[in-house]
Amino acid sequence: MARATREIPEAYFDILESKCFPHVATIRPDGMISNNPIGMLWDGKYVRFSTTKGRVKYHNLVADDRIALSIPDPGNIWRYIEIRGRATLEDDVDRTFINQIARKYMNEDEYPFDRPGDERVTVTVHPEQVSAVGVNPEYNGGQVPEEWTKG
Repeated sequence: MARATREIPEAYFDILESKCFPHVATIRPDGMISNNPIGMLWDGKYVRFSTTKGRVKYHNLVADDRIALSIPDPGNIWRYIEIRGRATLEDDVDRTFINQIARKYMNEDEYPFDRPGDERVTVTVHPEQVSAVGVNPEYNGGQVPEEWTKG
C-alpha cells in the first residue's frame, strides 16, 4: 500500500541520491503517454534531469507540463517512489547541469554524447503528488514477499 503526499518522504532520500534510473512519463500531442528512462539529480527538494530541445519529451513538456516519474530503488525494485507534478524548463547553455549528471552516472567531467548543435535543457519536477511504497508500516517495509521471487 502506498501513501500519497506532496512531500518526498525522508525515508526515500536514499533512492533519489543513488544512481537510480527513473522512468519519466510525458503526454504526447495525441494524448498518449510517452515513457523513457533518464538519469537525474536531486537537490533535496526537486528532481531534475536533462534533455535536448530535439527530443520528444522536450516537445511534450512545452505543450503540456504534466509529468510523472517512477523511481525504483536500485537495490530493491519493489521499493520505489512515484512523483507526479509539473515541469519547468531552463536552458543549460553552458552545459553545467548535464555535466553534473555525467559525473554522477558516468564518472566523466563532460557529457560525451551530444551531437553538434544539440541544445540542452534542465527539467525541474515540481511535485503535486508523491507516492512511496513502504511508507505505510503495514506494507512489509518495502520488501518483496518471498513468494514473488519463486519461479
